[in-house]
Amino acid sequence: MVKTLIMAGGIGERLWPVSSEKRPKQFHHFGSAKTMIEETIERMEKLTSEMLIITTREQFPLIQYYTPLFKGDNVIFEPAGRNTAPAIALGSTRFEDDDIMVIVPSDHIIRDEETFLRTIKTAIEYAGEHEALVTIGITPTSPNTGYGYIERGACLSEHEEVFAVRKFHEKPDYETAQQYFQSGKFYWNSGMFVWKKRVFDRELSKHLPELYEAMLELKNNPSRIEEIYEKVPRISIDYGLMEKTSNVATVPASFYWNDIGSWDAVYELLHKDGNGNAVIGKFSTHDVKNCLLVNYTQTRVGISSIEGYIVVMSGEGTLVCRRGESQTIKEIIKQQGG
Repeated sequence: MVKTLIMAGGIGERLWPVSSEKRPKQFHHFGSAKTMIEETIERMEKLTSEMLIITTREQFPLIQYYTPLFKGDNVIFEPAGRNTAPAIALGSTRFEDDDIMVIVPSDHIIRDEETFLRTIKTAIEYAGEHEALVTIGITPTSPNTGYGYIERGACLSEHEEVFAVRKFHEKPDYETAQQYFQSGKFYWNSGMFVWKKRVFDRELSKHLPELYEAMLELKNNPSRIEEIYEKVPRISIDYGLMEKTSNVATVPASFYWNDIGSWDAVYELLHKDGNGNAVIGKFSTHDVKNCLLVNYTQTRVGISSIEGYIVVMSGEGTLVCRRGESQTIKEIIKQQGG
């Protein structure tokens, strides 16, 4: 059986002051009438027979509010944030050995749904026929420094739909990103994965044995979940497993993808007016060009004579920075103690 695990426990702090613990980014909408988690569920309904959401208990009321038709029994609660490897491992305990797991984030924007569905189907077919961990690699449209990269190896399929993964690369500097982009052999790491449950278990036992043993213990003692989960390592699935195993394939994807990982990514997504401005909310402007202006308050804001800036206002606070520098927002949050 093919089943989906939707990752929905993050906060999306790089989108402060709009995304916060009270309402993380997957419960917002950008350029759409529906929230990102709603769109994720609707896409995956067309592919898999069952869906599970892994999130925190604090976010459950938001899931109930924004996705009222989603079955509560199919929501898994992570006792504490431990990064993506423990979250996926915990979610995997609800899958049978021969099930194919499709793991997708809840907070990405995807356009060209037909191509997306076709890409995931290719990954499902390959994972079903081979003992491999499969990741979706996004064909880059620019030398972006905000994403990790997947370097492809040999072709593994007849129609060049699947490639071996030669290496995973961390977020590069601009010069390196240009080299990746120009080579045609690198893809953005999307954080979407497909594999058989038993293949995942086998690789997890090799490369993250402490986490694997914790999941076995949890299966036998589900009432001790908080105690057991507290001891598992904080580690990402990329660093803990994907970069270590030699048994990885990638399916290149050409659909529009945006992880909304920064306000710069939001600017890229939204429609621009004649002055190159992307605007949400109430603003009065004069001589403002190539800016992202977001106002989630009821107060009209006046702005004059700026170019290439990001201005975001909400009930949580206000952010002002140059476009291209919004990734530094974590440093601002640290200073606030938030």
